[in-house]
Amino acid sequence: MPQLLPIGRLHLAGQDQPFDNEAICWFLGKLCWHYRRQNLLVIWDGAAIHRSQTVRDWLHHRPGRVHLKRLPAHSPMLNPVELVWSQLKRSLKNRVFTSLESPQAAVLEEVDYLQADHQRIRCFFRKKEVAFFTD
Repeated sequence: MPQLLPIGRLHLAGQDQPFDNEAICWFLGKLCWHYRRQNLLVIWDGAAIHRSQTVRDWLHHRPGRVHLKRLPAHSPMLNPVELVWSQLKRSLKNRVFTSLESPQAAVLEEVDYLQADHQRIRCFFRKKEVAFFTD
């Protein structure tokens, strides 16, 4: 059985409107392109958009390429991405912004900083609540 190794990379996508089925497939496609020599394990929550027919069809056309693991319902403590959001919120708290563009720029700056810290990303997967993914 292959060993799962968090490599300490963070990939995020954002947009000005809610994500839809096509945006989810676009993001999965970007991940597949970036890691074109590896199969992927994607851990995500049970949001309806993740279970849509569009996403299922997209996955069907890439058998074995993307493996999905769904988190139990109402279990944010098991989701490594919650640690990312917590880190971002801590780094941005008590800051004053003078325009609507300022918070967006600050978030992007913090994401860049976090993306460069591979060790910290790997630590998110070592937290006992989420370590079962890679044990």
